[in-house]
Amino acid sequence: MQRRTALKNIGLSFGAITLSSTVVSLFESCQTSQAHWTPEFFTSEQAQLVSKIVDVMLPKTKTPGAKELNISQFMDGFMAHVVSPEDREFAQIAIPVVSKLFLEASGKAKVTEISNEDVDVQLNRFLRADKATQEARQQALGDWSEAISNGEASAIPEEGVAHEMINSLRSLAVYAFKNNEIIGETVLAYAPVPGEQKGCISLEEATGGRAWSL
Repeated sequence: MQRRTALKNIGLSFGAITLSSTVVSLFESCQTSQAHWTPEFFTSEQAQLVSKIVDVMLPKTKTPGAKELNISQFMDGFMAHVVSPEDREFAQIAIPVVSKLFLEASGKAKVTEISNEDVDVQLNRFLRADKATQEARQQALGDWSEAISNGEASAIPEEGVAHEMINSLRSLAVYAFKNNEIIGETVLAYAPVPGEQKGCISLEEATGGRAWSL
């Protein structure tokens, strides 16, 4: 595949997720923990990094967290079997960049040494950046994509690539969390056999403030 094609629409389809048979199968396969799970898309080190990131994004509280729900396992399968070739190629470029920046900022030599606190600092750096910084990253990313599309050599804008990848990981992790069977049946408002329709009432009155399970 030509990189100019692969990078044409960077990150645009990560959030456009439908419950296809493949996605449903991935959810089912992640219902039970696999002690010796081997990632398909990520390398072992990348899988560890993604796990650390989503564990900080979705920690265990009164409800199960990313680790208990095997969210990173789902994400690996999703990347391997569901996303477009373009998104897959972008992720193969972006994940090493994210790892590099996290290691440099934390002063650690290996992903296994990165702590939750290190991850939290970097998530704040990328997800809570001010508007001007975010726009600058997006501009650099767009310029890079355009250069690649024109067949020109261009250095990877690491901040922009990492920003896009982390946002994409967050979108995918939240999707996986909200559509997990355990969350759907025990946390969200769940009605396997729909009852009567009640219009013009508040969510608080209808479900105690909980969103409906899809």
